[in-house]
Formats: sequence, C-alpha cells, structure tokens
Amino acid sequence: MLCLSIGVAAQQFQARQNGQRDQKPVAFPKVEQEEFFLQAIDALQAGNTNAVLELVDRAVGVDVTNRFAYIKRAQLLDIFSLDERAVKDYSIAISYDPTFADVYQLRGCSHFKAGRLDDAVADWNMFLSLKPEKEALHWQICVAYALQGQFNEGRNQFEWHWTANTKDVEVALWHFMCTARLDGLDKARGAMIEVKLSEDKRVPMETLYEFYMGKVTEADVWLAVEQGTPDAAERAKREFFANYYIGVHRQAEGKLTEAREFVEKALGIAYRNEGFIGNSPGGQLRAGDMARVHLGVLEILIKDAAALAAAQSPEAMAARRRMMFLSVGGLAGLIGLGVFLQRRRPKIVAESELVAGKSST
Repeated sequence: MLCLSIGVAAQQFQARQNGQRDQKPVAFPKVEQEEFFLQAIDALQAGNTNAVLELVDRAVGVDVTNRFAYIKRAQLLDIFSLDERAVKDYSIAISYDPTFADVYQLRGCSHFKAGRLDDAVADWNMFLSLKPEKEALHWQICVAYALQGQFNEGRNQFEWHWTANTKDVEVALWHFMCTARLDGLDKARGAMIEVKLSEDKRVPMETLYEFYMGKVTEADVWLAVEQGTPDAAERAKREFFANYYIGVHRQAEGKLTEAREFVEKALGIAYRNEGFIGNSPGGQLRAGDMARVHLGVLEILIKDAAALAAAQSPEAMAARRRMMFLSVGGLAGLIGLGVFLQRRRPKIVAESELVAGKSST
C-alpha cells in the first residue's frame, strides 16, 4: 500500500568500496551510546517526550563520529515531526559516507514532510542510483512528482511502480490524476491502470476506483464508508481515504478549491487520530503526511491561479492599457523636448557668444 513502509532499515548499511560491498559495521561500538538510546526508547514508550530528546542528545555526545548515532537520533526525532532537526542529522551521517544509500531515503522523507519536494526527489533519486533494484518499489517519488506538477514523470513512474504492485488502488488513482491533468478526464478513464480490486481490502478503495472510472457516483463512495458497522478507528480510515481521494479527483478535474476542501477534511481526520502523521522512522510516508504536504501545494496553486485571473481581469487589462498610454505619451513628450532643445541649441550658443563678446569689451 502506498501509505505503508517499503521497509528501508537505516541500520542495514552496505557501503561500496572499489566495487565490493563491505561487511556491516557494528552500529554502536560504545556500549554507553547504545544504552542511552535504549533508555530513550523506554522514555518514548512511557510518553516522556522531554526525556527522549535529552537522552538522544546525550547518546550522540558519547561518540560524535558514529554516523549511526545521528541516524538513530533522526529517526526518533521523526516521531515527533521534528523534520528540520532530522534532516540535519541525516546530512551529518551522509557527510561521513556519501554512499550510505538508505540515509538518502530517510532524509528524502524528512524533506517531503517539511514540504521541500525538490529536495525530497533529489534525495530519492540518489537513493535509487545507489540501489536501482528498489526503483519499481519506490512509490514515494511517484507521489512527489505528481505533487510537483510533473505529471508526465509522475505517470511514467506510477506505471513502473505498478509492475511491482498490482494490488494497490492508490497507484491507479494517482496515475489517473496525472493522466487527467495531461490529457483530460476521458483519456484518463480509458488509461486507468488495472489493479486486483479484490486484494485491496481497504474500504472504500474499490468504490473509489469505480468512481474514478465513472461507473458510480460520489454518493456511492459515502455509502461504502457506511458499509457494515466499522469501529471508530476503521471509520476514521474510511473517511480519510474517501475525503482524500475525492479531493485528488477534484484536482484531476481542475477544481482546485473543492480539492482543497476535501484534502483539508482528510487532514483534520489525520490530526485527530493515531497513526496518520509522523512516526515513520523506517523511511516511509504516512497518509496524513501526504495530505498535509498536498494541502500546502493546493494552497499555492489556488493562490497562483487567483493572481493569474486577477492579472487577466478587464480592470487589470484596462489599467495596463492606461499605463501603456501614459508611458508612450511620456516617451513622446521626452522625444519632443529633446527635438525642441536641439533646435534651440544654436540660438542659445550664439546668444552665449554674444554675451561673452560684450563682456570682453
């Protein structure tokens, strides 16, 4: 599933040197450093945030040359959505070994959650250059391309991901959005990726797929949400996915304001429930992380669209014409003044010479 981990483990270090893979180094050669991290995890389980942050800092201080310590601290910082601090720690780890592939994956996720899509894509491309065997599995970069507005790249990457993941309805929905923005809704429906609907058990995914295909209505999606007697946690998931992917469909239609409303509702559900945002130290993104970044993208797109519309309004066009008229008129005036002064110059010079002559006598 798109919103689940691809299982990147930060401590599975495989450095390349002279074309050979080294043996995995011991993560924490100093026992004291590992002990501080274990205490930090105990504090995390006890809900003592302040103690966690203090203990991870003390752990890193035991051996500031140990790249694994920075990775482990960054992963724990990620749990608290301290994305900027996590990025710094991952960057330090990379400075010790630029071939440490998994750290680019981790840092890319932190960049994404901080809203820096360009940096996230750059890190994930670096990760894939070091681990090309992971490319087909890498759905995060597909989503990032779509949110960047690189719809052709996003569509191609989703098609490549589909070769390794034919059971996930979300792949088809994102692919639809990319195709719709490039070629229109009708062609997007015709090019809809086929997935094994019966194997994506999440409600209302199958109905969302049919909605994108134009076979059912939005009302049917909400009827699917009500299906059975879901408990509170299950209902939150259903409502999140319904709101989020109706929002994605609205964006595919070019209805950005409506898209923002649905994505905002989905994000509200994510904030009110456990497991949707943050807490993704394994190198994945969660559904709420995607919604939060997506909402920011939509707000920028809406603002840009409003600015463009204002610039193309009759009032703005008339104002530009007035400014152009005044500019042309002013330029003509300057040219006329220049011609006048040029014509006056001989007379002015003659009068000056006459005055000078009188003075000399």
